[in-house]
Amino acid sequence: MLHPIRIGFFLAGLLCLAIPSFGQHVTIDKINIQGLKRTRPSIVFRELTFAEGDTLPQRDLGPILERNRNNLLNLGIFNDVIVNISEWDTETSIVNISIEVKESWYIYAVPILDLADRNFNVWWTTYNHSFDRINLGGSLEWLNVTGRNDKLKAKIQFGYTPKQEIEYRFPYLNKRQSVGITTGFSHSINKEVSYATLQNQEQFIKFDERRVGEQWMGRLNSFYRPNLFTKYELGLNYHYRAIDHKIVDDYNPIYFANGDSTQSIFSLRALFEYDDRDLKIFPSTGVKFSVEAEKIGLSSHADEQAMITTITGEWNGTIGRKFQQRISAVGKYSISRDLPSYVYYRGLGSDRKYVAGYELYIIDGLDFVLGKYQLAFELIDKQTDISKIMPVPQFKRITYAVYLSLLAEAGYVNNPYTGAENSLANRWLYGGGPALTVLLYNNFLFQFSYCGNAEGEWGFFIHNRTSF
Repeated sequence: MLHPIRIGFFLAGLLCLAIPSFGQHVTIDKINIQGLKRTRPSIVFRELTFAEGDTLPQRDLGPILERNRNNLLNLGIFNDVIVNISEWDTETSIVNISIEVKESWYIYAVPILDLADRNFNVWWTTYNHSFDRINLGGSLEWLNVTGRNDKLKAKIQFGYTPKQEIEYRFPYLNKRQSVGITTGFSHSINKEVSYATLQNQEQFIKFDERRVGEQWMGRLNSFYRPNLFTKYELGLNYHYRAIDHKIVDDYNPIYFANGDSTQSIFSLRALFEYDDRDLKIFPSTGVKFSVEAEKIGLSSHADEQAMITTITGEWNGTIGRKFQQRISAVGKYSISRDLPSYVYYRGLGSDRKYVAGYELYIIDGLDFVLGKYQLAFELIDKQTDISKIMPVPQFKRITYAVYLSLLAEAGYVNNPYTGAENSLANRWLYGGGPALTVLLYNNFLFQFSYCGNAEGEWGFFIHNRTSF
């Protein structure tokens, strides 16, 4: 039989062995970056939560390295990132960290085959996939122009909606890389315009082939990013719109709030955002919260006077190794309660704000609330070498993930002015169904869903977006 004192020494020894594994730290000596061709090293260092000389808890190394990998992927300029320990001196607890990146293809100069309608589903179903409603032209998206994660975007478009557009985003103006700007200009001509919403559908009109609408827009947006997860924005926008006077005279006399056929407006937009999600294009963990306020019309003589506030929130979490879930909500409230111009009287159905199953509808209103829940199961997460068939070096190794999801969504639009003509306003809307989500190169997302709504309608819908 063991003596109680011996048992005490034995347990104390076990405790001494266990404590280092929980309390031991490592110190970062060097951070080595490999694979950079255009990107400046300072852009990579800016996104890291650690620096040379920092001390990290040993037990948290795995999650810390994965967090920083995702931070770099969120830039949208790398196809893949590997963050690892390259050297580890166990006696001194000093480590070297290696970061290996595969830069993305930066110049996307492609011909435009675009739709005049707000999304693919409307074009395919409502307008019977008419080729008359297609725009042709060319677009340029040049990422990482100077190696500082800046972006140049240009477009020239002909066809149903002629358009010219140019935009430049420069995220790092100062040495701390915390201040940036975006500036842009666009001009478009419309041969057809929407003049009203009836039975939750936009009503379009055109007069032969003559111009019935024209828009000029310019904007200057500044942002301040004091740390990795917090951002402040302040933007000044100018918008000039003109429509054929016949639309105002015969179809909608309050198309613009001033009762005229032209509208010239300056607006000011302010935003606060906190975002610590791991992979922003399809996150599995983390939260996002933002508050936005926009003042439309900056003088007492402006053609439009409105004040709009928007609050968004999102939570992401995992269940085991394969399941992840997402809960998000967005709410808009118009402080100005007067009827605005038709172009500003928007609720759900545009700007990626919709209830699943209601993609074919526009629900106008002053205010709205939208909630979404998604449960996703990871089917595939792989890398495959396709160098034999892919001539572009940046895409020779494809990274792809496939998720099977279940969507459940609800929304409500408050429409105090035209709700009698639009049955989907002023009541709760419910929709959802299964979806298949495909993520390519950590930058391109495609979602294919078969969703139904509270009206008993079911349909197949396609959505896509990119991380840049």
